Amino acid sequence: MRLDRETWASLIDICAREGITIHHLCSKIDTIRGESGLSSATRLFVLTYFRALLNKYEPSAFVASEACDPSVVLQKAS
Repeated sequence: MRLDRETWASLIDICAREGITIHHLCSKIDTIRGESGLSSATRLFVLTYFRALLNKYEPSAFVASEACDPSVVLQKAS
């Protein structure tokens, strides 16, 4: 899978925070990605993860949609 440095760094940070491996997380993203390419689905997951995290601490920043909830992937990753 081809990703930019920043996305790989974000995946490493997310996995460290969640206590899972990159392989495990990417496998779960792959399982639920539907018609999207794996690289695109992974970038979308990273964006959604950090948006949800920001929304947790700063709810007025924006409204996070349940449809784009990264916890769905993380629950399946456990």
